[in-house]
Amino acid sequence: ELGVKEAHNMLGGLYATGYKVEKDMANAFRHFEAAATCGLASARYNLGSMEYNDGNYDLALQNYLISAKLGDDPSLNCIKKMFMAGLATKADYAAALRGHQSAI
Repeated sequence: ELGVKEAHNMLGGLYATGYKVEKDMANAFRHFEAAATCGLASARYNLGSMEYNDGNYDLALQNYLISAKLGDDPSLNCIKKMFMAGLATKADYAAALRGHQSAI
């Protein structure tokens, strides 16, 4: 349905920040995941950011790779930062760059 993935992403953001709702990270994750499953790159980025903040760097990288390959600039930047910090390999960054270029 039109707008469903965007609505899930927005709800995830509201729950993650606690804006006009009680802050609930589990609910935020569920909504971001629903939007990401529908192919919304920004929701996949949000999942990656949640995983990164929780210290789950491998899961964060997986989510960032998927969204970078969908053309998401912030995800590509996060992969670059992870590479520079030793949390991603050169091959990871190269794959993200190739996928990103193909998507845009």
